[in-house]
Order: sequence, then C-alpha cells, then structure tokens
Amino acid sequence: MLKHLARWRLGSQLLKGSATPARYASESSSRGNPLAGSQETQPKFVNPFSQPTPALNNEAISEISETKEDREKRLKVLQLEADIAHQEGRRVPALDFFQEHHWEHVLTLPTKSARIKYFAFLWQIEMKKESEQRKKVQRAEDTVRRKEEMRKERDENTHIIYGLGHTSMFLRIYDTTINHWQNNRLTRAMQFAPKIVLDCSYDEHMNNREASYAAKQLMLCFAENRLNDEPFDLHYCNAHLESRTMKSLQRFIPTMLNPEFPMNVHPQCFTELFPKQNLVYLTPHCREDLVTYNPDDVYVIGAMVDTMNNEPLSLAKAKRLGLRMAKLPLDRYLQWGSGSGKSLTLNQMINIMLDLKKTGNWEAALKHVPRRKVVENEFQHRREKDHWGTGTRARKLNMRIDHLLDFEEDRRKASSFATPQKVRQRREGMEFQLDTWATGKHKKKQRQN
Repeated sequence: MLKHLARWRLGSQLLKGSATPARYASESSSRGNPLAGSQETQPKFVNPFSQPTPALNNEAISEISETKEDREKRLKVLQLEADIAHQEGRRVPALDFFQEHHWEHVLTLPTKSARIKYFAFLWQIEMKKESEQRKKVQRAEDTVRRKEEMRKERDENTHIIYGLGHTSMFLRIYDTTINHWQNNRLTRAMQFAPKIVLDCSYDEHMNNREASYAAKQLMLCFAENRLNDEPFDLHYCNAHLESRTMKSLQRFIPTMLNPEFPMNVHPQCFTELFPKQNLVYLTPHCREDLVTYNPDDVYVIGAMVDTMNNEPLSLAKAKRLGLRMAKLPLDRYLQWGSGSGKSLTLNQMINIMLDLKKTGNWEAALKHVPRRKVVENEFQHRREKDHWGTGTRARKLNMRIDHLLDFEEDRRKASSFATPQKVRQRREGMEFQLDTWATGKHKKKQRQN
C-alpha cells in the first residue's frame, strides 16, 4: 500500500510541476492584457512523458529543435516509465530486451497510449522468444535421452541395425551443406547469369510498416532466386545502410555485408554500374508491354510497397534518367476480378521473370499471380466442369469384381454389379392396418411385446 502511495505522490508532483508553467503563462498573459476578462483560466494538463508537438508553420519547426541533452533526458524518463511498468507486472518487456532501434521508435511516439501498445507488442515478441528457447532446451534434452537409449540398445543388440546413425546406404545431408551448395550456385550466376536490379531508393516514400514489408519481400527475393535451378544475378542498388528498409533487411539477413556472402549490395545508382542502353525499368504505369525476354537487357524493379501511395514514382524516375520502360502484359493474359488491385510483390516479380527466362511462355510465367485476384475464363471453367462430369460418369460405371471369387462353384449365380440376393420372403406381422396407420400405436405395441 505504501509503495503504490509513494508512486502516486511522485506522479502527482510531476504532473503539478509540468502544469505550473502553463498556469504562470496564462496568468502573465491575462495580466499583460487589460482587455482580458476576470474569469480565471483553467490550468492546461501537460503529459510529462509526451513528445512536444511542433507548430504547423515551417519557421516554428525550424526554430524548435530538440538538443541532444533534452533527448537523452527524455529517453531516461521513458526508460524509467518502462521499468516501473515492468516491475508492476504489466505487458512490458524488461530493459535488457530493448535495443537501440526500439528506443528510437519509442521516442517518435507522441502519446502514452501509443507507447503502451508498442510495449505490449514487444512483450509478445519477448514471450515468444522465451517460449522458443524453452522448447529448444527441451528438444536438446530429449535428443540426449534418445541418443542414450539408442546407444544402450546398440550395446545390447548383437545383430546389424539399419537406420540413421547405424548401418545405412544413404548419407545424411545437413542444412549447412545445402546452404553452401546454393551459395555456390549464386556465385556461378554472378559470372554467367543475366542480371536484375532492385532499386532501393524509395525509402522516403514509405512509412514504417511499408518499409518493413519491403525488406521482407527483398529477403524473399534473395531466397526464392537462390532456390531456382538457374538463378539471376541480383543487384541491390541505391542501398543506403542507414535507411529503414536496409536496417530491416540486415536484421533478416545478418551476413548480407560479409565479403564471402553472394549478395550484391551497392550504394551507387544502377546507371553507374550498367550501360544505359541495356537498362529496362519495369513499371506498371507505362503503356508499352514487355513482349519477349531479352537476356542482354538488365531489368530494373522498384523495391517499393505502395499500399498507401499510388503515385507513378517509378515512371517519373525512369523518365528522369532517360531509360526504356515496360510493364508486364497482365491485361492480355489475365482477367482481373472486380476490386482486386494489379500490384504484385517483389518476390512474385522475380518468380515471373525466372519462369519467363526459362520457358519464354507468359501463361506459364504468370501462374505466380495470386488466383484470388483473377477470374478464370469461360473455356477453362467449362473444361473443369466437363472433367468433373466425366469423373462422375466413371464413378457410376465402376464395377467391383472381388465378390465374384466367392462363387467359384457356380458362376451363373454371380452378378457383375452385386452379389446375388435371396428372394424376399413374406414376414408375419407386416400386414397393413388402416386403423393404426400413422398413429404410432403399432410401434408402441411392439415395444410392449
């Protein structure tokens, strides 16, 4: 009880201290203005943990700049707030869990309710990591116990035991071996395969959620390209390591900047790395369709997630750089459903280009477009319907012949469709009674008997 009372007093003192300058300012303004009324102004409530909101004009925004000391002081206050909430048992992670980018995001949140929601989100991540750690320890203990049992069984058994870890004609391939093999395939692609550029210069046009989505799609582009038999040589251009997208991508792929890792990350623009006459910018806002795939061209894909901003930024950039432009012929081969957007993710674009390079067939390449966005044509619907009807007729004509083996002594009694049935005989008590029909008396009489 005393503990909570002390905290309540500390909070009230902080609130009073933050509200005092507002009251003094109102009193001084009322004293300085002789035309002001005699009514006392109410003291304005100011949250001591909230971020100061700047004025709307640009001059005031430029004048109000938070110094480094004020930022550190506000960061300490926020850390104290998170520590107190964690000690009280709320859904807030411990201070050891927070990293530098977490506190940077907390400093940008304007209200306390937004910070509470963000703390709850981090708390869920912490609980999930702790649960995975416990499961990992439990799996390790189970593995040790299972190995001990297998070793004991092997010592007791004098015969040959087949299986994994025993006498076997198959070799075990570890994940690290597959990883090295796929990286070697990417190294070979850097020398001989065609090149594709992912333009990562749209970070300022995306919010935090869109930037995280873009980083995840860039990671999937690298993974799905590496799984292909004939991968592209991907180049991540205009990749500024201090941007939000690159920071998120570096969390997904921590070894992306290692010199031995087969991933091309360039801070330069793609016009400085490849000749302009070979560059083709793939943008959905242009009018010209990409008819055939040319292995000599270097196709550029804008690494942007535009869920909120639908401006033709890639078209404007391609025109500004003087590059050729093209778009996928989606309208020519697909019929889009009502209300479904024609936007594709970055990994879907990479898969489409991989299949187009391999087969040269747009219908086979556009199978990576989600089926929920397109409407199947009438011919395909009729073909599926005819296929289902054929299967239904085949199921009706299905004959069973296993019962024919039970009548070897007299084949004439057997039927091709069913076993021979005996002639139905007349049973007693089955006469039709008009008086008791549909009254339930007959069933009641049978139960009494």
